[in-house]
Amino acid sequence: MTFKADTGQDLNVEVIIPTLNEEKTIGELIKSVNQLKIPQKLSILVIDGGSNDKTVEICKELNIPVVRQKGLGKGNAMKEAAQISNGDIIVFVDGDGTYSISDLPNILQPLIENKADMVVGSRVLGKREKGSISIMNTMGNKIFNKTINFAMKSKVTDSLTGYRAIWRELFNDLILFSSNFEIEVEMTIEALGKGYRVTEIPIKYGTRKGTITKLDPMGDGFKIARTLLFISMNMNPLKFFSLITLGFLVIGMIPGSQVIFEKITTGEIESFPSAILSVLFFVTGTLSFVVGLLSELVVRSRRRLEYLMSKR
Repeated sequence: MTFKADTGQDLNVEVIIPTLNEEKTIGELIKSVNQLKIPQKLSILVIDGGSNDKTVEICKELNIPVVRQKGLGKGNAMKEAAQISNGDIIVFVDGDGTYSISDLPNILQPLIENKADMVVGSRVLGKREKGSISIMNTMGNKIFNKTINFAMKSKVTDSLTGYRAIWRELFNDLILFSSNFEIEVEMTIEALGKGYRVTEIPIKYGTRKGTITKLDPMGDGFKIARTLLFISMNMNPLKFFSLITLGFLVIGMIPGSQVIFEKITTGEIESFPSAILSVLFFVTGTLSFVVGLLSELVVRSRRRLEYLMSKR
């Protein structure tokens, strides 16, 4: 499914800003959006996760609608906001002032020209302020990107960015379970898995201004890795389980080679534990491959069913 844009001025673009104690940056961010000149109608929706500072008051002073999210976490905020948004295109941007609104026209252009279904602002391709991304986050991002590209045959450079634009109908068509920061990875994989056109645009990325980061490199990294593993297994199960099968076969060859060597040189098998261990690895690998085939059948049947239902 692709969504062809109406390039006229009737197209509505809504910037969704999830917030949690962003009083030092939210005002300037809102002013930057209001000062932006684009042909399309532009609006702002702030969804707040329970700020106990002046974030909500500042938004109200600037006549920006604020919705208090029901669930916890950035992922829930984004999903809830998309459900109530009136935008044809919805743009997600963090409220901490790290992303530049001046990049928004470039992010919107591929959607408006019907060259993309989701546009991702890539910090890797763009200019980053020194110290804006920690070494651990940079390494984690590279690992996640390589995993996604291997599984989905894509060329993603920044799966963790919080700056992206997408057709609202398409976003609501994605099956998203994540409630926290891992939703960005989930959005990318889900869109690629459904065959949507995902385009990356270089963006500027700065340091947080006056607020402490909410990211937990270890905790968030584990959640993202878990989500990535689950989605990769769900999107391309045959490739996923084939790798597991290959791993078991390679490991099984270690004790197996000893057994084969003994059989060739002495005519007898003396290392029975090695033989049993080798067989165990080979059988487990075979079972993994069978599970992969069955999972692939289930996934393809599900996609066919989704396709038929979308044609009604």
